[in-house]
Amino acid sequence: MMDLSLKLSAYLDGELDPTEMAEIEALIETDEAAQAELDALMQADAFARESFSEELDQPVPFALAQKIKAADLVEPVPARRQIWGALAASLICLTLGGLGGYAVKVQQTPVQTVGWLAAIADYHAIYAGQERHLVEVGADESDHIETWLGKTVGADFSIPDLTGHGLTFEGGRLVVANGKPVAQLMYRQPDGVVIALCLQQSNKDPSLAPSFNERTIRGFDFVSWSANGADYVVIGPEGQPDLEAIANTASLEI
Repeated sequence: MMDLSLKLSAYLDGELDPTEMAEIEALIETDEAAQAELDALMQADAFARESFSEELDQPVPFALAQKIKAADLVEPVPARRQIWGALAASLICLTLGGLGGYAVKVQQTPVQTVGWLAAIADYHAIYAGQERHLVEVGADESDHIETWLGKTVGADFSIPDLTGHGLTFEGGRLVVANGKPVAQLMYRQPDGVVIALCLQQSNKDPSLAPSFNERTIRGFDFVSWSANGADYVVIGPEGQPDLEAIANTASLEI
C-alpha cells in the first residue's frame, strides 16, 4: 500500500482516483495523526507560496540556469523522506521556474484541503458578502427549502432554530462540492456576520455517535460532524467565539 505521506501528497495534488480519495477523506475525518500531517503539508505549501511570491516574478540569471540544466538533481532518498524531498523539489521548481526562457512561470494549481470543506470555504467567501443575493430561496419558504434541498442532496433535514445564538435564518441555496450537491443554509448575526450550515450525503455509518472536528481553512473556522447519513459543517469567520455551541445546537435540531 502507498505510504500515507505520499497518498496525502497525491490527495493534495488531485492525483487520486475517486475510490482512493474517498478512503483518504474518511481517514482524515477520524484519524487525528492523518489530519495533523495533512495540515502540515498544507501549511508548508502556503508558506512556500507566500515566501517565494516576490522571487517568482524575477528572471533566473543565465549562468545559474545553465548550471541547473546541467546538474543532476535526482538522488535516492529513504521512503519515509520522499514526501519532504518532493516538497523541496517543488520549492526549487517554484523558485527557478521555466528554464527555457530563463524566467519564472508558475502553474497556479488550486490546493485541495480536507475534502469538501475547501469548496465550502470558497463559496462562503463569495456569498457571505452578498446582501440581496445571499440566498436562492428566502426564509419565508422554509418548507420548500427543506423539501427541495433534502431531495436534491439525498438527506432529509429540518432547518435548525438558532435564534438562541443570535442568528436569524435568511434562507438557503444549492452548491456543489467534490461533485456532490450540498445544501447551504444561511444565518445572519445582528452585526451582519453570516454563519452557514452546510450538509451533504455521507457514506459513513449512520449509527456512529457524532464527533465534532474543528479546523481553520482559508480564513474561516469550521466545526464538522457526521450523523444520520449526512456530513454537516458550520462555517464562520476565523475567531468566531461560539461556533462549536452553534454546531452543537444544530446537530440536535437538524
